[in-house]
Amino acid sequence: MSVISLRGLSPDLVESLKAEARREQTSMNRYIVNLIQDRLGGNQAGKPRVYHDLDDLFGTMTLEDAQAIEESVAEQRQIDPELWS
Repeated sequence: MSVISLRGLSPDLVESLKAEARREQTSMNRYIVNLIQDRLGGNQAGKPRVYHDLDDLFGTMTLEDAQAIEESVAEQRQIDPELWS
């Protein structure tokens, strides 16, 4: 495995990297390696990348929410026979 040293990173950028690594509950090194792999490919582990950007929404929709969405898109699901003849 190779080692790379990065120079010229601004303090603001370093703090942003640290904050994102903390948010993803990983080390800064692993976070940066993941960034590079996502951008350039080459997921060495061969595993699909797991995303957590919608975790806080999972399981929050109520039955009433789902019914409201269904009702609002029902009109869009109607087929206009004139368009298909």
